[in-house]
Amino acid sequence: MAHVDRSRTRVLRVGTWNVHEGRREGDDGSPGTREVVRLIQEQDLDVLALQEVAFNGTGSPMLDAIAGQTALRHVEGQPLSPAMRPPGSSGIALASRFPLEDVRRAVLPNPGLVKDDWHSYDKGLMTARLAYGRRTIAVGCVHMVPFHRFGRRAEEPEFSHIWEQAAKELGYALLPLTFVGGDLNTPRHDLLDLPLLPSHRDEVDTILHTPPAPSRPPSSIPTFSDHPCQVAEFAVA
Repeated sequence: MAHVDRSRTRVLRVGTWNVHEGRREGDDGSPGTREVVRLIQEQDLDVLALQEVAFNGTGSPMLDAIAGQTALRHVEGQPLSPAMRPPGSSGIALASRFPLEDVRRAVLPNPGLVKDDWHSYDKGLMTARLAYGRRTIAVGCVHMVPFHRFGRRAEEPEFSHIWEQAAKELGYALLPLTFVGGDLNTPRHDLLDLPLLPSHRDEVDTILHTPPAPSRPPSSIPTFSDHPCQVAEFAVA
């Protein structure tokens, strides 16, 4: 996709993507960074929320590549838990064409679930604000616990405090124009009790946004990861 002059078109292209630490499911290789850069360029994204970003002791090579090789020059990360393939850690990030201000990070309650060799890691969220023309826009990224991996349902009352805490933290950042990309690990978007609509209904990965709906049908792009990259375009008055 060719680059678009945002100052004339007044649209914002937003994406969310669980990049699986840059690795294919079941593959010890690491094809991810190159493909993440390529997809950002092809989709001409303005904002991208990322989950399962790999971090090392000094930062994230993937985020460094995004900032250095794409129009998303402004990146903020949040390591959360041990990497699936140590050493290092795994976390979330925001990448933006526009400077990110008032960045907030939060770790969500860990329910301490265990099943076979699986146990629940810390998950969390981050929010920020950016200037787009005369508008100030709130953006965010959220990653929730994969309850299904433990034979549990996200809507069980035992987990309601986690959703309430996530909604509270995101609520601090809400503006009339808000976009939150996330891997909610459930299509029950209503569990995050906020005045936001999902771009991709009935999907685990979605962009929660204030009205109106995307200006064109949202897309779901297959990737090397076990998650697609979800993209939606919004008209900004």
